[in-house]
Amino acid sequence: MDYKKNNNNKNKIIIDQSDIITNGTIEQLKTIKNPNGIGTIVDEDNNFVSQITPLMMIINQSAKNCQDKIDALLNIGADPNLKINYYGKNISASERI
Repeated sequence: MDYKKNNNNKNKIIIDQSDIITNGTIEQLKTIKNPNGIGTIVDEDNNFVSQITPLMMIINQSAKNCQDKIDALLNIGADPNLKINYYGKNISASERI
């Protein structure tokens, strides 16, 4: 698994292909092996904070091309209704939009 450290705090995201999810182009996003992968957010002491999915990561970015990135993940099978434990709430990406 790859991880991405959140510079705003000491939390880090542990999820496969985090580099592509975070910084990849639309074409690269289309190559994600598991668009429904559930990653983990941990604090600086490696304590569980939350779960996260590629769709949640893209939504959180609020990039200019956010909808294009969301569409790319949906086209390869990302489930917008997949419920995860997101900061203590059982929620899906579609509920965050």
